Amino acid sequence: MMEAELSIGGMEFWMVDAASSLDCTITITDCIPWQKTGGQALFTISSTDVELGDAISTIKRCRDVTAVDASQRKNGQIVGSVVMSDCWIIWDILAAGCFLELAWSSGDGKANFKLFAGSEGSFPHIIKAISSRRVELDIIRIVQSEDRPMVSRKQEKLVRLALDKGYYDYPRRVEVRELARLAGMSSSATFEMLRRGEKNIIRHYFERRK
Repeated sequence: MMEAELSIGGMEFWMVDAASSLDCTITITDCIPWQKTGGQALFTISSTDVELGDAISTIKRCRDVTAVDASQRKNGQIVGSVVMSDCWIIWDILAAGCFLELAWSSGDGKANFKLFAGSEGSFPHIIKAISSRRVELDIIRIVQSEDRPMVSRKQEKLVRLALDKGYYDYPRRVEVRELARLAGMSSSATFEMLRRGEKNIIRHYFERRK
């Protein structure tokens, strides 16, 4: 398993614009393609200085955003989901045979991406694709990480919550809507993350038994 960390400047992306406007760090914890050119992402804002209303209105003003849903936890952290009409980066990542682990912007005008792939050969493809976009690409590191878990921390936490609350019991003791409320996420984002987490856990189980 290979890991890469890339930093992109001059990228028109809501995460970059909103982080700069709000003077905070925005982290994308999961992102999937949507329709033909767009994407859907889960995000967090950990700064307690950002008001929920300001965050939502700022993100909504971004040109590539078509919808945003967010809530604020008791600790001040903002969590939410966003739908993008244009998200070329996730399409390029998947087309190159890579996977997005994490993305973040700290208000400095740059978008940072942590990727992983089954082989080093996938990274030249994503580097070439990004370079063709007329942005400033900086390769922070490319390393081998054989022990990298296939399940993200966010996915593992949500699946554990579902397990503890009886989502997998028969009959179920809790539904997706209640899990979403407990996790501070929308129902659709919760369902999608559960599905991806379950898939990765099952895949990891069978790969270890080969």
